[in-house]
Amino acid sequence: MRSPEISKRVLDAKLEACRFAFLKLNAVKTTKMKSYKQLRTLLMLKEISRRGADRDFLKDQENSVTRILCSVLKQVVSNADRSLKSLRGFHYETLDEQEKQHVNRMISSVQGMCSRKYESETIDHHLDDMTEPMEMEIYLGNGDDSFSDIVLEPISWPLESQLTPEWVESLTGLLNQFTWKNSVPSEFPSTLPFSVAASLVDCAAQILDKEANCVRISCCGESSRVVVVGDLHGQFHDLLKIFDQSGRPSESQWFVFNGNYIGRGGSWSLELFLVLLAWKILMPERVCLLRGSSETRVSAEELGFLKETCDRYGEHGPVLYTKCIDCFRTLPLASVVADSVYTTHGGLFQSSSEVDEDSASLLLGSLEELEKVERREVGENVTLDHVLWSCPWMADGLSESNYKGLLWGADCTESFLKQSNLKVIIRSHEGPDARSDREDMGNMLCGYSVDHEVESGKLYTIFSASNLSQGSRSYENEGSYAVLEPPSFTEPKFVSYTVENVPRSLHQNIGVGSSAQQEIMWENRTCHGFASVGISNPPSWTVSLPSEPSQILQLQEPPQVFEGLPLPDTIEEPHKSNYDYLFRLISALKQEVQIRDTREKELMDHLTKTKATLEVISQMSSSL
Repeated sequence: MRSPEISKRVLDAKLEACRFAFLKLNAVKTTKMKSYKQLRTLLMLKEISRRGADRDFLKDQENSVTRILCSVLKQVVSNADRSLKSLRGFHYETLDEQEKQHVNRMISSVQGMCSRKYESETIDHHLDDMTEPMEMEIYLGNGDDSFSDIVLEPISWPLESQLTPEWVESLTGLLNQFTWKNSVPSEFPSTLPFSVAASLVDCAAQILDKEANCVRISCCGESSRVVVVGDLHGQFHDLLKIFDQSGRPSESQWFVFNGNYIGRGGSWSLELFLVLLAWKILMPERVCLLRGSSETRVSAEELGFLKETCDRYGEHGPVLYTKCIDCFRTLPLASVVADSVYTTHGGLFQSSSEVDEDSASLLLGSLEELEKVERREVGENVTLDHVLWSCPWMADGLSESNYKGLLWGADCTESFLKQSNLKVIIRSHEGPDARSDREDMGNMLCGYSVDHEVESGKLYTIFSASNLSQGSRSYENEGSYAVLEPPSFTEPKFVSYTVENVPRSLHQNIGVGSSAQQEIMWENRTCHGFASVGISNPPSWTVSLPSEPSQILQLQEPPQVFEGLPLPDTIEEPHKSNYDYLFRLISALKQEVQIRDTREKELMDHLTKTKATLEVISQMSSSL
């Protein structure tokens, strides 16, 4: 019989092997796996090695999960052949020789879990041999629900708020795994506690608040490069795709995000925003987060961000939502890369200088004026609206649009580049949905477009949310990001991509049974109207459009406009949300019609008074 001392020494060595294996497996960017089983094996191997390296957890024999993991750990320690076969089954065609060596070292470290010769004193030596994570692309299988049985342990806030790359990667991995678990929103705090989410927002807001309106990014060195990302609209897995393809922020790689992190309800907006805030805290000088048109209280509420936050955190949801809104106000408005490239969300803006009232033309604003904008103030802010909402067009000049922003032509692009001594403008704000009705501009289906080419440089629009879905319409578009490299940084290389396979959103997981039931729900939603969801007499009204310009638009309501409410108890999502949204839409339409009615009446009264005055003047002049 083996002596207890020897058994303890062997156990210690194997626990150290587990710890080492977990560190190395956790550093792998699980990226270029060609089958779901390989990814699944790696995830389980990481979980097993992490639990195996945790002595305190192993002591608690009352925990059934512990007993199961201990049993599996013994199997892995005795025979890791299947795990090694999966790891060796990766496709390495795109890796160079150095990366292949890293993978081989990682496999060797896993072999230590089942090798008696693997002693703890060899750990430090192997740790020094593998310091860089491998580059491999994740392929997340066929979208089945096999992730639902993975147990995710909640992440805790690091001591003294000192984030590490490992912590940020762990956060990203946990949130990614949660999106694939087919969970309901209320389970979210079990993965990311409210206190951790609140701490992320608070710490990031303190950093962002100290930054200038226009962040200057000074790049030097032959290996330096800057990645510019456009609208993501809450598509968390597009962000992961970008990181997997381009790499993470580092000392030699900057990231500039042009805003619109928040997407329409049912997206992963909160996950995306929190991961970006974590990177901002970790590398504040290498990650630049700009404000988009979605990052306002009005837009965020319209897009369902308040509901998304409350669905995840319940009674704590409004608190976190308010923190996020306050954080939005601290986001800078623009960046200048290498004194040559200007990036922003919307575009150019009107000068705040006094304008001659007799002149009909608008004056173009400057970078100096942008620095003076009070971006944190609540209320009307014309320059801020222009920066977030303006769009280019093909006509010359600077004109007011039909919303909050401006429309500017190629002559304004030339003037701005010349007066600012810049070469390139990279803006976002418009995707294939916005460009579908603008035949004079690029359709954005490849993720970017060249909008203006002038003597001083170029204007680009970039959009990073692939396969955008807006309402009932889906766009088979690519997302894109721009890479700026030395020596001049003025010739962006655009990388287009698509993320074909993404998990169902949390809202799709509520009240959804089998796939057959889900198909029935969507069939009812799209084909059979209100009757299919238990509403026999939906509210309605008619609006009679006037045949003559002088007539007043009248609103005719039936006596029982709200007949059919309250909604039946059996109504399920997404019908309930859609029905509630319909009433909000009806209310807004009613208000708009009433406002128009009032304006028409005021105009008619004014015209009547003017006509009477002219008649009096005419009578007086004829009597002279």
